[in-house]
Amino acid sequence: MSHCYISTANELQNLLYQLRDIPVIAYDTEFISENRYYSQLCLIQIAAGEIQALIDPFSVGNLDAFWELLCDDRHEIVVHACRSEMEFCYRAIHRLPNKLFDIQVAAGFLSNDYPAGYGTLLERFLKISLPKAESRTVWNNRPLTTQQIEYALGDVSYLEQLSQTLQKHLAEKNRIDWYSNEMKRIKQYLQNSFETPRWRSLPKISSLKPRELAILREIWFWRENIAKKRNLPSSRILRDDLVVELARRGTSDEKRIAALRGMQRSDAHRIFPEISAAINRALTLPPEEYPIPSDRFTFPQHSVMTQFLYAVLCSICQQNNISPQLVGGPGDVRELVAAELGTLPSDVKPRLLSGWRGELVGSLLNDLIDGRTAIQIKRNNPDNPLNFVENPVTKNQ
Repeated sequence: MSHCYISTANELQNLLYQLRDIPVIAYDTEFISENRYYSQLCLIQIAAGEIQALIDPFSVGNLDAFWELLCDDRHEIVVHACRSEMEFCYRAIHRLPNKLFDIQVAAGFLSNDYPAGYGTLLERFLKISLPKAESRTVWNNRPLTTQQIEYALGDVSYLEQLSQTLQKHLAEKNRIDWYSNEMKRIKQYLQNSFETPRWRSLPKISSLKPRELAILREIWFWRENIAKKRNLPSSRILRDDLVVELARRGTSDEKRIAALRGMQRSDAHRIFPEISAAINRALTLPPEEYPIPSDRFTFPQHSVMTQFLYAVLCSICQQNNISPQLVGGPGDVRELVAAELGTLPSDVKPRLLSGWRGELVGSLLNDLIDGRTAIQIKRNNPDNPLNFVENPVTKNQ
């Protein structure tokens, strides 16, 4: 199938006109994220019906009409591992497609491997193998080579076929609703992450007091503004651990800032006054303007029970051919155990008891904790050895 290379605004307008009534659009991007604050969008790939197109963002100009097309409810947008593709869209028009099918997430409901690469899923579900020679190519060079074009088109050529296969398997296993609910959660998570300043996600800040959080917030915003202006990763301006330590020390004295291990750098004479000014802005705030510490809770770790029940979770997933990484990790199991033992705050609902996760694993784990269900070891099946049966002891009580 031939493709069109879109390099002008008029060509883009014509392409969008051709796409307007096509119900399924496969979409992918090539970008460069290394040593940048925002990833650089280098190429957009589209496959829809008989259309295969490469859009050159360096030459077509404004892409808002394209992003609006993706968010039009007439189209289902098929992607693999949607975060990066959705970030470009949201950054442009502050919207996400309503009808979004992510083959990586869908495959997680049908196999034990999540997150799986595009090539892996093609081989597993369609028995198709694609070349990988251009996976580390430099996408912002022009003109593109024949090999780069073939590789880029390969990333979208089979997306619709793969989505149809996965949707068929999901329907056969009655997991369409599970997948749909998970995608709603993922889209909400992505939107929140794109909208919300991420200073609260810095590591090891749970013990900081409100005044220290105010300092951390001011340093974080200073760092992000500099990183955006210079188009550099935030860590190149100031490492996360140094931001946290500066907040904990709570001083704007430049000599004490300079004495912090890790701050010995060639541009110190330029950044120390700026860091000091950021800290001073926080120190002059009235206490009522300090950030409120995030709600957090601690509870006993119940390590032995958690380890045992996480092994049970993995066994349930293997029996049902669904990825345990998609279902939950040891932390989720620990939360459920604490809820069952009464050591979790009452206003916190364990994730494993919600929605499809509760249906798949939560109820069974609860029954094991409460003694209503027992485990038998199947010696003749060492790869899938656990069998869950009604506990005869509680049955006769």
